[in-house]
Amino acid sequence: MNNLLFSMADLSASMVESLNNSLGIWYLIILNAFGVIAIICKILEYQSNSRLASLTLCTVACICWVAYFGLYGDFTSALTCFISIIRLLVFMQMGKHAWADSKLWVVLFFILQTLIVIFTFRIESIFAALAGFVGIAAYLMIDQRKYRALSFIYMALWVANGIINFYPIALISDSLSVVSVSIAIYRYDLCKNARKLQKAEKERAKNEEIEKNQD
Repeated sequence: MNNLLFSMADLSASMVESLNNSLGIWYLIILNAFGVIAIICKILEYQSNSRLASLTLCTVACICWVAYFGLYGDFTSALTCFISIIRLLVFMQMGKHAWADSKLWVVLFFILQTLIVIFTFRIESIFAALAGFVGIAAYLMIDQRKYRALSFIYMALWVANGIINFYPIALISDSLSVVSVSIAIYRYDLCKNARKLQKAEKERAKNEEIEKNQD
């Protein structure tokens, strides 16, 4: 296993060096272009209250992240995002087709994510690995409130991944996504709850006033 991990690290370093030498400045331009597109999609994802729109935007972002992390030679992050694409495509069919509603998909995705961790793991990829598991739970959620809560944890793990590996574009994107999902939680969950509590309080006060006048 140690030999496998070392060979993966050597392959990663060799690939990045080769791409950098062959593409020159275009390597960074292409790398960052994928990151910028992903940033836009992730910000829009959490501002939508539609599950289908959120999953579609996330799928496009994941495609870009596969390319981004692949160009960086980070196989754990790239494969985690690739599995996310398959997972999202399946989850988008939930409620529409019986095959997509099978609980076996969740088991399969957990197994695949575990295999990715085993065969591509580096200590620097610990947060990406954890994000993969949290992402399975987050995008499985039909309830948008639970989806947003788990997405906050999911994106926070990707922020940690960007910090530990120093991925500037990914770090910017994931940080903005944390802000975006926080705003969405405030808009769609906390504010609604606050309004419900205020309405309930007004109704209670009104009923008490009516009862008092009747007495």
